[in-house]
Amino acid sequence: MQRQFEDAGLAVVVLPALTLSRKPVSEPVPMLAAYDLIFFVSGYAADCFFDLLDEQGVRWPAQLQAGCVGPGTARTLQARGVPEHDILSPAAGQARDAGGFVTTLKDSGVFATLQSVLIVCGTTGNNWFAGQLQAASVAVTRLPLYTRQARLWCEQEQRQMAFLLREGTGPLYVVLTSPQGVQSFIRNVADTGWFPAQATRSITFVVTHPGQQDSLIQGWQQAFSGCDPATLRIVQASPEDAAIFHAVTKSD
Repeated sequence: MQRQFEDAGLAVVVLPALTLSRKPVSEPVPMLAAYDLIFFVSGYAADCFFDLLDEQGVRWPAQLQAGCVGPGTARTLQARGVPEHDILSPAAGQARDAGGFVTTLKDSGVFATLQSVLIVCGTTGNNWFAGQLQAASVAVTRLPLYTRQARLWCEQEQRQMAFLLREGTGPLYVVLTSPQGVQSFIRNVADTGWFPAQATRSITFVVTHPGQQDSLIQGWQQAFSGCDPATLRIVQASPEDAAIFHAVTKSD
């Protein structure tokens, strides 16, 4: 996506808000064939999982269904050897989130057939999907394979962001893709000593889920008590590279 922005003539600054680290696992992976569905919360979760399978000499069972919400995760699963026809994801027209995934499963009749689901995830995150399964008496096993930690920007990165906020010319687009990333971004911005006033009019925040918008508004209000969060310009896009690119290039 960075190359796509640059090819369109946009200057891109990459300032990661989170650090993802694989979690050491000494226990053998669960018996995969015992599950009706293995759900991956992200492409990184899928990579961690298949790396673990390789280390333990375990192969993905034939005809086992994998689930995910984003096309990037689906591509990762295919690259790891899961056939496309065995990958379930939100249907066209459904939101690219857990809610859209559950709706698709119910509409297709798959949800009613589930008895046991393995969720490959991080040590923290939203348990809404697991709750929906458990409410339907589906046995749920979580397999946390990585940690997600807020990343503090170094002095150079803080100066870079402070310059963009205070002195940057033209509109500034900030792409945020998770509630945890939103919180970390706000904390890092606050650490630069910058106070948002009229400058927020030149900033457009691009988020990929309504929950991220809520986190941004609430976190902004807490960090900058003198700033009206209603002045924030927020655009929501699907969690796909093409949709994010369109939101940035067409939001003017």
